[in-house]
Amino acid sequence: MAPTRGEWRETVRTILDKPGAVVMLGPVDVGKTTVATALANAALRARLPAAVVDADPGQSDIGPPATAALGVPDRPVGRMSEIAPSAAWFVGDTSPRLVAGDLVEGTARLVRRARRQGARVIVVDTAGWVEGPAAVATVLREILGVRPRHVVAIQRGEEVEPILARVPGDIAVHRLPPSPHARPRSRDERRAYREQAFARYFAGARPVSLELLAIPCRRPVRYRGRAIPHGRLLAEVPPEDLRHLLVGLVDRYGWLVALGTVLEVYPSSQRVEVLSPLGSLSRVRALHWGVLRVAPSGREQGRLPLVA
Repeated sequence: MAPTRGEWRETVRTILDKPGAVVMLGPVDVGKTTVATALANAALRARLPAAVVDADPGQSDIGPPATAALGVPDRPVGRMSEIAPSAAWFVGDTSPRLVAGDLVEGTARLVRRARRQGARVIVVDTAGWVEGPAAVATVLREILGVRPRHVVAIQRGEEVEPILARVPGDIAVHRLPPSPHARPRSRDERRAYREQAFARYFAGARPVSLELLAIPCRRPVRYRGRAIPHGRLLAEVPPEDLRHLLVGLVDRYGWLVALGTVLEVYPSSQRVEVLSPLGSLSRVRALHWGVLRVAPSGREQGRLPLVA
């Protein structure tokens, strides 16, 4: 059953009367993004500065896939994808379960950035990974990191009730049925959407050479159950596992400057060549290794083996 006009108006009224961060929860294909966009539009029409944090690295609308991104619209939009990114955080994979810690940290940082910029309503559009102990724990960490005033739960049955039962009592919970505009998408459709987004991102990109001894890595590199020191990576990880691996080129504060995909590795000189749309390395202060492997064409090619 779709939300009635009265249910929707009451939810919007309550949120705008007590503005703050709003976390959208729900499984895939229930219309979270549609409702998140409508909430941001309602805030703007009420003359409340709004921001949107796209924390769904697998079906990103604001930033490229494998990131969490912040958008600050200055006018109502028809689709979330019309909002330009103003900041992004490299997550490294499109599957939240494999990069949960990075996703939780990035989401919290983006919300804090939106608050510093004066946003009164900050809508956080989360991924559809909500079922199972690991998902429940990760989403609760996201909520505690964001400290929202509101949670909007959209579900067909009781998919997110195990999460809602643990939400702190000072956070208002609003339950809505799925959007009538929500259309189920197959796994192949979701993958095709990501690959098209990657292809657009890397179109026109150029090779960039990175000296690993000159650029730090501030996240541990996981490979087959071990933490590999940055300086030992090219010696201990086979080139075929690193080729086309996503990397995040980040600034001094950890914000994403550009994505890259590894074209070639040179162990003897501790150098990698990556394809990136980056024009200059002047803002890059660190390199973050991802998990997903993506060819320059945008095609996904598996993942870095994390388990022995």
